Amino acid sequence: MSTLSTHILDISTGKPAEGVTVHLEREGEIMATGVTNANGRITEFVPFLPVGRYRLVAEIGAWFSETGRDTIWPCAQIDFVTGETADEHFHLPFVIAPGGWSTYRGS
Repeated sequence: MSTLSTHILDISTGKPAEGVTVHLEREGEIMATGVTNANGRITEFVPFLPVGRYRLVAEIGAWFSETGRDTIWPCAQIDFVTGETADEHFHLPFVIAPGGWSTYRGS
């Protein structure tokens, strides 16, 4: 079974995004919800992810609003699939700014 973590960095300030709500969804249902810590991280959503298709949704619109900035993006989302490989870890970071966002597969 696989594991999952995330990290959110606001590249417009060069700082971690503390306090962003992130949901883990599977088949349209929320499996878990977390909030990024002072380092912009959520180290674990669920103990193990079974094989399947998932969506990680970061509520960046609310977070930018709370920090006094505007954005047209209510959320950033990453769709991903876990495979048959045992004990695989997925670290899926978000790189955000009011004008856009991106992701990559981390380690």
